[in-house]
Amino acid sequence: MKDEIKKDYEKILKTLMQKEMFHIYQTSFSIRTENDKFLINKNDALFLEEEIFTEIHYKKDLSWQEASNDANIHSFIYQKISTAKCIAHIFPINLVTYSLYHRQFKALDFYGETIIGKKKIYEITDINHFNEEVENIVQKNILKDSIVIIKGYGAYLYDRDLKELAKKASILENSAKILLKIRNV
Repeated sequence: MKDEIKKDYEKILKTLMQKEMFHIYQTSFSIRTENDKFLINKNDALFLEEEIFTEIHYKKDLSWQEASNDANIHSFIYQKISTAKCIAHIFPINLVTYSLYHRQFKALDFYGETIIGKKKIYEITDINHFNEEVENIVQKNILKDSIVIIKGYGAYLYDRDLKELAKKASILENSAKILLKIRNV
């Protein structure tokens, strides 16, 4: 079973990488493997190398040493949202660019409007405590919505299905690209 999960993980990760949603050291991707464990990319993983992920427990322990800096956020989501089977922190260029100019994301295309809808864009106010503020923004808002967009930082999203997560991420980025073109940004 774990080998199948790892293959699915790698396939979706490669697909999202090709769409330029994942970048070295900036993003994270995880999938629940057991009731108290999940696979997450390693902190310094180059997404094309072998063994880019590590399995960790929900509670912080030695298994977290190699894990992404986002491990705490992913752990929080898995513990609080039983339907979350996979989580991604993406950094798609069009969405990030759009977030720099707007306070709200409102897709105008059919798929964006029906799948994504309208989302608030949250802003980091204390750059000196950047990581803590990102964590607080996600923890406060992910329970209300499966997508949290942060200005200049990307988006966190979860789903119960890997393919649906990839679909949401792709639609989010495509909708942002359309919005940028319409608004000549």
